[in-house]
Amino acid sequence: MKRPRRPVDLAVAACLIGIAVFELAELHLHLDWTGLAAAGLLIAFLVLGQARLGLRERYLLALALAATIAAFAWSPDPGELVRRGLGQATYLAAFMLLLSLLRDGAITSPSVLALGEYLTRRPPGQRYIAIHAGGHALGMVLNFGALSLLGPLIQRGVEAGASSNPELAEWRLRRQMSALARGFSWIIAWSPTAVTQALVASVVAGSRPLLVGAIGLVTAAGVFAIGWAADRVTGKQARASLAARDALPRSDLSARPFPWDAFGRFALVCGTLAVISVILIVFTGARVIPALMLASPIVTSAWVWLQFRKGQTAGQTVAGRLREIAAFSVPAGSPEAVTLSSAGYIGIVAAGLADAPALAEWSGITGLPAIAAYVGVMTLVPLLSNLAIPPMLTVTFLGSLYSALPDSHLEPTLLAASMALGWALNLTASPFGATALILSRITGIPGTTLSWKWNTGFTLSAWAWAAVVLFTASSLSAQ
Repeated sequence: MKRPRRPVDLAVAACLIGIAVFELAELHLHLDWTGLAAAGLLIAFLVLGQARLGLRERYLLALALAATIAAFAWSPDPGELVRRGLGQATYLAAFMLLLSLLRDGAITSPSVLALGEYLTRRPPGQRYIAIHAGGHALGMVLNFGALSLLGPLIQRGVEAGASSNPELAEWRLRRQMSALARGFSWIIAWSPTAVTQALVASVVAGSRPLLVGAIGLVTAAGVFAIGWAADRVTGKQARASLAARDALPRSDLSARPFPWDAFGRFALVCGTLAVISVILIVFTGARVIPALMLASPIVTSAWVWLQFRKGQTAGQTVAGRLREIAAFSVPAGSPEAVTLSSAGYIGIVAAGLADAPALAEWSGITGLPAIAAYVGVMTLVPLLSNLAIPPMLTVTFLGSLYSALPDSHLEPTLLAASMALGWALNLTASPFGATALILSRITGIPGTTLSWKWNTGFTLSAWAWAAVVLFTASSLSAQ
């Protein structure tokens, strides 16, 4: 097993693990001091782990520092505002670190490899439907854990045939990762288990959550068809490129029998994750995401033990694998954790500093036609996300603007729906979106490739369809 060579590497790993442990303690034991401990370790990591951070992370940290200075300059209670920001930052950092652990069980699992090989060798039309629907369905139950489970499954299946036809493998990886990203991302437009639905309902007073979800569901159904059509176009491009190099695959993709044993073992992992989360929710009152955060390391540890339990040195092998995860895999995910936590911190602090009434008057939003406001809000969320401004900040900020209008002509349910749709678009439109961040972390594919290169056409088509849905809903509400 590999071992860290420098004391600073051990310190970095200890800080990150400590953040996760103390944040879990705060979420489930409700101990205030553990939140302060997590915040202190996050600051310590930012000092010790500078070498691990890239341009994106340094840019966001600079914005976070500017927000902190502004808080102490203009906020009536800067200490409380910064404390709330740090609380959000440690929560999001722990979320990213803990949910990504599932990947470490998946990358060494023979069942994941068998399922991945089968899935990636299905006929393309069937393959897209299965991955899109699977990502959508699992996402409702496992939240971002679905990406951590299915991403490595797809990648391992594609890589199994990469040596014989690398270009074919590259096209398959593109199409299948895109299907997963698209299917997963659109659950937040309607699913009651998504944090987005709870947030938009809370920031837009008077909105009707069931109707917001219904609008999102109709949009998501259309997006499924759009994604399938976009995959057909990509398939034609792939066949043309492969034919030009005489690298077209054989047409025997569906010959393999379904690996039922591997499917059963993988389903057991997914089911265990869901069951533990439900038990925590029912018996402790935990929310969905904190429950998943606690269930993830438990399931990952059990998964690793099941894989390496045989042999006379099984205990040492399992312990060595867990040490390797702690020392190398967890620190490897720190840039994405910093990205998400910085965005959350900036969102909380900036929203606390905003003068909503003055901005509402300055923006001229009262003079816009209602449908223009809805589409504009929906568009603004992914656009700002590409500038590393998190949807959480944008939605909270726009909700504050709306609440500052004394006699708004906007229908609150449609405004909330436009925010939810914009948040869903952000997940495939921006490399700073959570989908791109998590898939990039667990697969090594750059977030810019996942969002801009592979999904720009799809996202623009989905935006147009969402605008049609909003226009129709707005017309119906005016009757």
